Amino acid sequence: MKTIIIEAIWPSPHLETAGEIALKLKERKENISFAWVGSDLFWHEWRISKFLKILGCDPKKKIDKFIKILKKKKINILNVNYNQETIYIKKWASKFNGDINDLKKYNYKNLPLGIGAASSLISFYNNKKPNLNVIKSKVRELLCTSALIYEKSRYIMLKHKPDRIITFNNRFASSLPIILAAEQMNIKILRHDRGSNFKKYSLFEFDINDPRNFKNIQKNWKNYKNKNKFKIANNFFKKKFNKTFRDEVNKNFTNNQIKNLLPKLPKEKKIITYYTSTEYEQEAYLKLKYKQLEVFKNFYACFKNLKNAHLVIRVHPSLSKKNDLSWKQFEGKNVTLVSSVSGVDTYALMRKSDLVCGYSSRIVLESAYLKIPTISFKDFGWPKQLGILYGEKNMQIKKNLKKALENKIRFNFQKILSVSFFYSTYGIKYKFYKSKTINKGKFLGEELEWKSNNFKILESFGLKKLYFFVKNIYNHLITS
Repeated sequence: MKTIIIEAIWPSPHLETAGEIALKLKERKENISFAWVGSDLFWHEWRISKFLKILGCDPKKKIDKFIKILKKKKINILNVNYNQETIYIKKWASKFNGDINDLKKYNYKNLPLGIGAASSLISFYNNKKPNLNVIKSKVRELLCTSALIYEKSRYIMLKHKPDRIITFNNRFASSLPIILAAEQMNIKILRHDRGSNFKKYSLFEFDINDPRNFKNIQKNWKNYKNKNKFKIANNFFKKKFNKTFRDEVNKNFTNNQIKNLLPKLPKEKKIITYYTSTEYEQEAYLKLKYKQLEVFKNFYACFKNLKNAHLVIRVHPSLSKKNDLSWKQFEGKNVTLVSSVSGVDTYALMRKSDLVCGYSSRIVLESAYLKIPTISFKDFGWPKQLGILYGEKNMQIKKNLKKALENKIRFNFQKILSVSFFYSTYGIKYKFYKSKTINKGKFLGEELEWKSNNFKILESFGLKKLYFFVKNIYNHLITS
């Protein structure tokens, strides 16, 4: 099988992961080539700021060193001699005018490149509805970048005729066009991303978070014969409940909460708790068509017809109250809103609940583990008949509410553990890349550095965190 790894995104560990995959395929005597299509682009979210450039930082240093290492290891490096004029691309991008919803529908040669651009902007500005009028030039440049990567990728595929393409993720303006070019030519695609911890990476046949990626969870659980699997699966929940759990990017959303702190709740009513998902992250996965607020409104209409029930909306924890804004409209006599910055104990609230609901939050797995009736409006692709009720249409929501509140749910504990085991262990261990943190490590003993000594000095004084904190706030404020 002839495989080409095509990349346009340079930050660690993504570029190093591409190298890891290339070397493993080389070991297996497979026909493997690497192509870098991330040079000579217009603005994109991975471009470093002018301030960092002044300090001497330069991603090109990292990319050049990475390619040099691959060459030493006899990985075939493809020259991307795409010299076509970009006049057509610029003309196409200059025609864009509109908001984020218009951008999602903006196509290039009948391909939805606007979706990738929208996804990147939502993540970059940490805002599900950034004001595109104030960043219009960047939006158009990002569209140019996406279209140029598509043309470069298509050029490579037409010239070298691979059987398979491998690239990072699938949703960004810099990676979606690679996927779309391969799909257009009916070429098999693998997407790489992070694993269950920073010492692993994953390869997915379908888009990241597509339920079809998780179809073998139960099968893998059954095939894993080590008795340790029960300890690993149960430890997932133990860490969640004692607030020591860290996700794929080393985040912990509950460690600052006050143990057993609860909001004021009515004693005589059944408590239904809805755990929201982070909206801007959901919006960024556009191909999966998340619609949390729309579905919640259907659920809320059903809730209002219930007697003797009180709803608690637990906004996904964060450092900013901006995530509260979408949910304040529902606050009232029978609805308690727990702010994203509240110290309320997520799991104490869960244990107090008669019913737990969520849209695409994996927290529903924890409530199922505690045998609390649970509804998830989005199907994750987990094993069927696990005990969680699914469905986002009105009639299904009504049916599920009735069944859950009457406590007519049977949980399959083995299937629940199979899912927690998966999230504790999924991914492939790195061999050639030795990761130290989520975004730092050595590739074949070499640090692929893009930072300057000047920037490292600032880092040593703790100014890096301040710089990126201020930058993120600024990015959000200018587009709000």
